[in-house]
Amino acid sequence: MLPNPNKKAKMKLYLNQLSPNSRKVTAVLAHLGLDCETQTIDFGSGENRTPEFLAINPNGKVPVLQDGDLCLWESNAIMGYLCSKTDTDLWPKSNARYDIGRWMNWELAHWGRWISTYGFESFLRGAMGLGEPDEKVMKEAAGFIGKFGKVLDDHLGKNAYLVGDTPTIADLAVASHLTYRAQAKLPLDDFKNITAWEARLNEIPAWRDSAPAM
Repeated sequence: MLPNPNKKAKMKLYLNQLSPNSRKVTAVLAHLGLDCETQTIDFGSGENRTPEFLAINPNGKVPVLQDGDLCLWESNAIMGYLCSKTDTDLWPKSNARYDIGRWMNWELAHWGRWISTYGFESFLRGAMGLGEPDEKVMKEAAGFIGKFGKVLDDHLGKNAYLVGDTPTIADLAVASHLTYRAQAKLPLDDFKNITAWEARLNEIPAWRDSAPAM
C-alpha cells in the first residue's frame, strides 16, 4: 500500500525515563496532549553512542525530537517547539517569552550546572560504582547552590511561579533539576519558597506523572 501523502508523520521522541531533561519534554507533551512516539535510549548498553543515534544527535544525549524533516536536540528548545504547535500559557505569545528565556538561560548557566555536579557526587557516583564522592567538589557545588538557590527562593517569595501567575516552561526547566532532590540530598532545606513552589508544580498532573518511578 502506498503511503498517504495527506497523513502527517507522527513525531518521535528519543528519551530516557531517568533523565530530568527527558522529563521536561514528556511533561510538556502530556500537558498539551500531543501525539508522539517515544523510543528509550539505553545508556548502559551504549545505544547513545551508536552511529545511528550520533547521526541525529552528535552529542550522544537525550532528548531528541524528530518531526518530519526537523531533528531537534536540547530539551529547552524542544519544549519551545512543542508549545509553538498550540496556544498555551506554558509559552505565551507575548513579551513574557523573553522573561521565560531569561530563566531558562539561568537554569543552564547556573542552577543546573551546580545541582548536577552535586547530585553526581552525592548520588550517582556511588550508584554507578565509581567510588566515593569528592568532598571538595561537593563543597564547592553546595556553595553555588546556596548562592543561586537564594536568587530563586527570593523570587518565589514574591511570585507563585517564575513568570506570571501560571506555570510556564521556565518552571519546568528549573524544577527538573529537583527530580532527584531527596536521593541526592540537595542542600535546599532552608529554601522554603522553593519547596512550596515545587509542591505547586506537583499539582499539575502531567508534571507529577512525569517523575521517574523510584
